[in-house]
Amino acid sequence: MNRFPTLSALALATSLMACQKAAAPAATAPAKPEPIEATVSVHVTKAAMQQLPAVLSLSGSLAPDESSEVAAPLPGIVTEVLVDVGSVVQKGDVLVRIDRRDAAMRLTQATAATSQALARLGIKPGEPFNAQRVPEVRVAQQALDLATTEATRAKALFEGGSASQSVWDQARVRLEQARGQYDTALNGARQAWSALQGAKASQELSAKAENDTDVRAPFSGIVTEKRISPGEFAQMGRVVAVLVQNDPLRLKFDVPEVDVGRVRIGAEVTITVAAFPGRTFKGTIQRLGGALKATARSLPVEAEVPNTDGLLRPGFFARIDVAIDAPPSDAIMVPTSAVGSSGSASRVFVIEGNRAVEHIVSVGRSFEHLVEVRGSVEAGETIAIDHVDQLSDGARVAAKP
Repeated sequence: MNRFPTLSALALATSLMACQKAAAPAATAPAKPEPIEATVSVHVTKAAMQQLPAVLSLSGSLAPDESSEVAAPLPGIVTEVLVDVGSVVQKGDVLVRIDRRDAAMRLTQATAATSQALARLGIKPGEPFNAQRVPEVRVAQQALDLATTEATRAKALFEGGSASQSVWDQARVRLEQARGQYDTALNGARQAWSALQGAKASQELSAKAENDTDVRAPFSGIVTEKRISPGEFAQMGRVVAVLVQNDPLRLKFDVPEVDVGRVRIGAEVTITVAAFPGRTFKGTIQRLGGALKATARSLPVEAEVPNTDGLLRPGFFARIDVAIDAPPSDAIMVPTSAVGSSGSASRVFVIEGNRAVEHIVSVGRSFEHLVEVRGSVEAGETIAIDHVDQLSDGARVAAKP
């Protein structure tokens, strides 16, 4: 009878415990700490407005000052190729070597022929030609002198009655024979001299042929194409390499007809290229076209751009500022170090509060350590001038003057 109240009490206690557990609040998970944003410390300055000389903004391209398809001057087997695409060479450097054995043997033959001609004439290399010093001519001259003396004596004796007609006739015949022999010897010497000149010419040609087995660079530049390999047979005139002169470069551009009168030879040009954003290069106008292009109504113009460091390459597209005779214009100038790059675009960072705001700009002219920027940057705005490569749009900064 007593077990039923006991069971009821147990059930009631269990029910109360379950309710208390259900009513207990769930345990709260610990919150994750927010990441600390990095702060970039930068020096800043103000973008300044300056007046710059007037310019004419155009576009053009860079071309080599000289371009040459270097060809083999004589046929032969290529034994060595000393350059490849991109090789920088100086004037006279060997590009390709051709088997020289044939040319060397021909030179030996020509040298021997020259020596024989010199020996026949009895003169040494470098001595002037004098036919009277040739042995045959000298002997013939002596015989002629003797015959002349004898003929003179025989004539006097004949005229004085001391010699017969036959004596005078014989002396006269001997004189004519001696004169003919002298003339023959003299002509032979002159022919030998002409033969010597031919032998010397042949020797010089053979020496040139041997020297031409080394195909050399006609000017200093860079190799853009290699068109032959060792073991190939090079016909005379075959192009073995293409060489371009890359210092200086020619800047080619067109000036609209309306602006032709403001462009002159000697005017300075400032160029920028996509390969080196934020950097400018200088040049000078050297040539003005003789006539306008009929279709575009523009004048072709060429400037020379020094390229001593080899950074610029033929074929680069260039943005050009040409100095012209006109009133100066306003320009926003910033330190060169403030201009960074984003892909092919240039950018500067304007500091607003403790944030860096990216502004895409185009770069214009540069003067000493300052460069012109064109875009949404205003005069008086605070810009970062260092650690630009560490900044991004919206980055947190600590600005220092």
